[in-house]
Amino acid sequence: MMNFRNNADEKLVSALCTQNVDANLPPRKLYIVDARPRANALANGAKGGGSESSSNYPKSEVLFLGIQNIHTMRDSLSRLRDYVDAHGSISSNGSSSAVSLVGDRRNRGSTWGGGSLNSMTQFSSMLGEWLNHIQNILVGASWIAAQIAQESASVLVHCSDGWDRTTQLIALACLLLDPYYRTFDGFQALVEKDWLAFGHPFAERLGIPTVSENGGSQYELLRQPSVGNLTSSPSRGSLGTPGSSSNTSVQSQTSNNSSPILLQWLDCIAQLLRLYPAAFQFSSKFLVDFMDCVLSCRFGNFLCNSEREREQSGVTSSCHCMWTYLADLRASGGSFHEHINPFYDRERYWLPLVPPAAALAPTLWPQFYLRWTCPPESQGGGLESHGHSMRKKYEASVKSKEMAESRSRDIKMKMESMLTDLQRERRASSSALAMAQRARRENVAIKRAIQTIGCTVNFSTNENQVDKSEEMSYSFRREADTVSQQDDNADLSVSISAIEDSLVSETPSNQVCETLCPFRSREGCRWPHAACAQLGSQFVGLKANFDAFDRLSVKDCYFPKE
Repeated sequence: MMNFRNNADEKLVSALCTQNVDANLPPRKLYIVDARPRANALANGAKGGGSESSSNYPKSEVLFLGIQNIHTMRDSLSRLRDYVDAHGSISSNGSSSAVSLVGDRRNRGSTWGGGSLNSMTQFSSMLGEWLNHIQNILVGASWIAAQIAQESASVLVHCSDGWDRTTQLIALACLLLDPYYRTFDGFQALVEKDWLAFGHPFAERLGIPTVSENGGSQYELLRQPSVGNLTSSPSRGSLGTPGSSSNTSVQSQTSNNSSPILLQWLDCIAQLLRLYPAAFQFSSKFLVDFMDCVLSCRFGNFLCNSEREREQSGVTSSCHCMWTYLADLRASGGSFHEHINPFYDRERYWLPLVPPAAALAPTLWPQFYLRWTCPPESQGGGLESHGHSMRKKYEASVKSKEMAESRSRDIKMKMESMLTDLQRERRASSSALAMAQRARRENVAIKRAIQTIGCTVNFSTNENQVDKSEEMSYSFRREADTVSQQDDNADLSVSISAIEDSLVSETPSNQVCETLCPFRSREGCRWPHAACAQLGSQFVGLKANFDAFDRLSVKDCYFPKE
């Protein structure tokens, strides 16, 4: 309205309209987004503010998003709380059913959810007013993300001061554009960048805590009651402590500047989480606990109005860190913690999210606004609970499968080891059997050798059980000896005795030899005076036939003279 201009600002903005990487495309367009309604921007012009004129910024376009100021948001939240208090509780008879029938038959069905039907209709506009504000923020952030993702345009966002509506829009646009900010680490980086580092006045907007300076650089943190910190309604009571006149002006200023800016931003994230349940690593319960940690004043991350005040008051060194607390909570519960979204699919949602405008119609965030009044089944968290339950079952089945596979591998290794031992035992058994057979053949040969000199071989155990082998004569004989089986554990003793000459002719082997011999005569075996059929045809071993020596005539020609 005052038509003020700033040459340095115009040159800076013009530099943002750079040439595209592709030379065939036109230069990058610049959108100057004013988060305020147009009427509010014109009204601020009377105070030296106002908004940009597109005529002064070539290749740019100025747009207004129509998001209301902090006072309108504070009053809207107050009316929303009235609506939830009146219609968000359980039935008036104390039961948890959705419908309560009280009174006589004429009034049957006239009350529902803790209030009358007429009052519910009257208060429904309160809910719609809050949801309209949420939708305006969602639409603005989605539009900004779409221009950057689809047109590669540059977007300049501002409002009156640059730390309320601007922070909401920029932080939401970052969530939509970059999947990193949809993780736990990215969410922390986003909050510290766009909310803490850029100086969002948490002490004024939340009302807890307030920093007052009492003489010099000494700061005092005044804890405010959490019941009435986000409302200016007289029914909510005073924000300060009764009887404390020294803090009246500070508390009044805090009450006038309080506004649910951070709560609205988290509400918008919950709406996006409802639209894209698999795009965020964190769950809606994480957002609820995050807001509770901010309002509890247990941590120093969100105390005071700026980084300077937090450093001067010693908050950073004297208070615990909220991020560490939340990380420890997740670590204690593992992958099944309620802060972790069981439907998160990083591979699927690695591109920017550009929701259509028709899908941005918000609903009441039941996990936050209705958690103290409605039954758990009506808070909309059943899907996440069911997802966590299914994930636990899946993880249990995976662990059971891994244990079964591990046992199977152990059994297979044991079987392979047993098979190796069995093969080794087979080789050892075969070797032992071969050695036993060789020893048996050697034993039989030795036995025959002993028997050829006219001796018998007797084997006896420790129990004095004796086995006599067949008696052998001095003559050549051929026989297959059979060895009786003895107890493997019994020790054998061997005795050798000579055979009388009178028994030589009675030996079965001698009879067999004479029966089979073709040179046999009536006088019996005539060897060596006659031919022998077995001589040279079989191995006779070491034998001595003394009868043959007696009948053998030794001639002098056998021994030639030297």
